[in-house]
Amino acid sequence: MLNSLINRPPLVDLAGLRTGKPRALYSVASAVRDACRTSGFFYIVNHGISSDLQQCVLQEAQKLFRISFRKKNLMDIKKSDYMRGYFGKGEDKSDGVNGDIKEGFDLGLDLPPTDPLVQARLPFYGPNIWPEKLPKFRETLSCYYDHMVKLGLNLLRAFSVSLGVAEPYFGQHFIKPIAQLRLLRYPPSAPGNVLRVGAGEHTDFGWITIVMQDQTDGLEIKNANGKWISVPGIRDSMVVNVGDLMQRWTNDEYPATMHRVINRADTFRHSVAFFMDPDYHTRVECLSSCTSTDRPARYAPIVVGNYMRERFKQTTTFLKQAASV
Repeated sequence: MLNSLINRPPLVDLAGLRTGKPRALYSVASAVRDACRTSGFFYIVNHGISSDLQQCVLQEAQKLFRISFRKKNLMDIKKSDYMRGYFGKGEDKSDGVNGDIKEGFDLGLDLPPTDPLVQARLPFYGPNIWPEKLPKFRETLSCYYDHMVKLGLNLLRAFSVSLGVAEPYFGQHFIKPIAQLRLLRYPPSAPGNVLRVGAGEHTDFGWITIVMQDQTDGLEIKNANGKWISVPGIRDSMVVNVGDLMQRWTNDEYPATMHRVINRADTFRHSVAFFMDPDYHTRVECLSSCTSTDRPARYAPIVVGNYMRERFKQTTTFLKQAASV
């Protein structure tokens, strides 16, 4: 149950994941379990992503969003069969109803047209779109993406142990994951203190999300009393949150937490969200460790790719071509 008294998500030190010592892994897993049960959000430090790389990614994101609308339109995500490219204000609907005022740019596992998953025309698999005349963008974002996949796979170990299943359990379902990296820009606050919702109230619908933020506040989570709590950026840390897919998998043991983004500052806010989701054909059903006679499974089994496709159709305006296959 989420804690009604929480005033900031807890901090989890991941250094123990790299020691190779079982006791250290169990310590991290215990901290993850406590954070997921009480908050659904937690900061991570010693995650292995250098501060220099994080800053380079934010700089490239800023450059991307400053280019002209004409050039952005050349990379329009609606032209992609693979959920890759730029989307503008109003095209993402976090709450499923209202268009967010943020801009974004999506990329994922960069696969050639000859890859079997691409030839099967599965949504979310294919080549990325890369902006022209940003010479460091592709190298920087590709490097960061690879690091984030490694971080996500490392976190799988902690989540597995935290839930009482074998350490490799989740890893077997993340061979070619639907792992999406999203650059985001939120506009400054409006004159007269008009509330401008950058991302509407929602829970993420995937497995987990790992967010790197700049120092402009805006991310907020709702506690059990319905109070909105700020989740400010902390230097060299990232924020992890549980999504609806994890909530289903754990039979509500790890609930997804409602959150939103409101940029109250007079400057743009940038963040980079990494959505770590399983392989397309993964079958998700409530873990046996999270079910019992007194706590039967609350969710029917689902296939990840079908589920993700439907959720994207509900919350975006740009999953069109892929949704028809």
